[in-house]
Parts: sequence; structure tokens; C-alpha cells
Amino acid sequence: YEFRPGPSGLKSDLVLRQIGDPTKGFVFKDQSNYNEVADGVVAFVQQQLTTLCDLLPYPLPTTAADANSVVYATSNFQEQLGPLLLLICGSAPGGAAGVWGRSLCINASLHEGAMFDYIFRAQTLGWAVVVANPNVNDICGKSITGSESPHRHLRTLWTSYLNTAKASKILVVAHSYGAPNLVNLLKVEASSRERLAAVAFTDGGAFPPGVLLEERIPSEEDVANAAKPEQMGFLRQTLLRFAELAPEAFRPAIPEVAQCLERVGRNFRADGRAPGTPLAAWSEGVCDVSAGHTSHPATTHSATEPLFEFLQRGADGQAAAANEELRAQLA
Repeated sequence: YEFRPGPSGLKSDLVLRQIGDPTKGFVFKDQSNYNEVADGVVAFVQQQLTTLCDLLPYPLPTTAADANSVVYATSNFQEQLGPLLLLICGSAPGGAAGVWGRSLCINASLHEGAMFDYIFRAQTLGWAVVVANPNVNDICGKSITGSESPHRHLRTLWTSYLNTAKASKILVVAHSYGAPNLVNLLKVEASSRERLAAVAFTDGGAFPPGVLLEERIPSEEDVANAAKPEQMGFLRQTLLRFAELAPEAFRPAIPEVAQCLERVGRNFRADGRAPGTPLAAWSEGVCDVSAGHTSHPATTHSATEPLFEFLQRGADGQAAAANEELRAQLA
């Protein structure tokens, strides 16, 4: 397989095609083959974050260690004075640095499944960009200090780079499980509650039975009664590990966190109504609007236009006013 320019002509629009027959796309053979192709797609996307999007890799931790990860960001982003956009993917394996949904990258296009379109839009607006890398927690079995879990990764990214950045406003887009990871940052770093000017979730939420403001661990009874007990058991073990590494994520949010999200947070939920249609004045701590699509992985792409309108309100210091206007429509 190879990526070729898509029909729109946009530089973010690349489609996966068979090398021997460019009229044909991906054909599923078995899960092993799919995983192999998916790994190659993610590697290609992350390579393009530098070659196509002109971002640079920045190490985490910032000093030499037994294992280091990277985040991708605008050159000299810490010195830029305008808005800064932080992009946070969902959980693995579907989410990765630069990837909203790997299934979309494979079966639709990188315009829909990768972060390229968001990056290019931000660059056109003169914003700096930072792409988090929350799902790389070890390298060859060696734990990455400060990135042992997605929650810790965001906190380390904040303390190492973002909190000291000179950006006038910090804006966030977090997909799926990236949303509760961001909520944990608000819980553990008070400065983030002051600096985040707009927080846009795309179908953001915790794994059941958790909620956005308080993650929870499935019980052994939940595992036994699940339709797929093996998968639920794996999730339980993963969340038990996360709870050891980031205990605040699994505790109720303090009032200051709830107030911050009520003020500048908005969730673009999977819903078939027109993108941006108001849905709820308060849901799990934020107001809800339609993402314009019922498929979870597709919500970030489908919500692009109203989401960037909300981010612009945040860049102008008006996210709270935008949310008040939305709540007034629902009153």
C-alpha cells in the first residue's frame, strides 16, 4: 500500500491505495494483516508531522533518559506570543500522536483520520501547535519517566513545555479518552485552570462506568457480566494501573475544576444533527453540541467548522460568553 493524493486536492487529503492498482484501497485479510498495515499508517502519519506539517519533535522527558518519547510542535513554540493549540488523541490502538482514528486513515483518508487538517488550519490562523503523544508509555519495555500513563504524559508535557510557553491563549482539542486525561491535568495542575482559554472535546468521555469528571474502574462483577469479559478484564487491569499512576483522575473533581470546564469546555458529541446543534446545557460538566456524525471516530473531522469557531472565541477570550449564549438557547 501507499498514500496518494485524494480527490479534493487538499494537502491533508491523502488516501491509502494498493501499489499495484491505485483504484483500489485497503482490503481486509485478517487481524494480523490489519494491525501490520495500521502500524505502518501510524508511522507514516507521524513522519508527515515533520515533513508535511513542518512540526519538530521535542523530547519527553526533556533530558536524556533510559527511554524518551517525543511530542511534535511548531518550531520555537515556547516563544510565540499568539494562541497555541494542543491536540490530544484518544486511547490506543485507534489514537496516536497525529492520528484521530487509524481506521479512518486506512479506510477513508488522512484528511478525516489524521490531525493534518487541524494543524494546517491552526497554522493559517498564526497559531502555534503542539501534538501530544500520550499512548507511548515505554520504549522496548523501558518505562518513560513522566509518561508512564496518558495522564502523566499530559502533566509532564504541561510542566516541561506548556506552562512556561509565552502563548497568549492555550486552546485544546481532545478526542475520546483524551478528554478525561485533560480533566486530570486540570485537577493536578492549578495553572492549567488559569491558562486554558477553550477546551473542545470530540465525543470525549471516560470508559464505563466512569464519567468525564471522575474515572471509575469496572468491578469484577462488571467483568463477569460483560458481553466480552476478556476485553472488559483487560480494561479493568489497565485502569487499575492508571489509578495507581494518576489517582486524582479517579477522584471527584474539586469545584475549581468543574467551574473551569463549565466556563471554557464544550463537548462535540456523536450525533446525527447538524454540526454545532446545541444538545445539552450541562452534561458531565460541560455543555454538549452535535458533532454532526454518529460514528465516534468520525466526530473530530465532522465537527471541524463549529469547533474552530469555538476555538476562535477562546482565542479572543470569549469561550465563556460563547457557552453562556449556547445555554441561553437551551433555556
